Amino acid sequence: MGRLAYYLGRALQLLGLATITSVVILFFGRWKMEPLLYLSILGIIEFYGGTWLLGKKET
Repeated sequence: MGRLAYYLGRALQLLGLATITSVVILFFGRWKMEPLLYLSILGIIEFYGGTWLLGKKET
């Protein structure tokens, strides 16, 4: 795995965690459920995309 793939995977994981954390914080505000659902899905995709990228092995 190259350096770029490693740092991109870590960055995606951090971005996903930040997105999910913001969803939790915004949940207690006046946001409606539909945008929170979309943000949750986006955060999950970002986090697991980064995890997949880090777990990918070179052959």
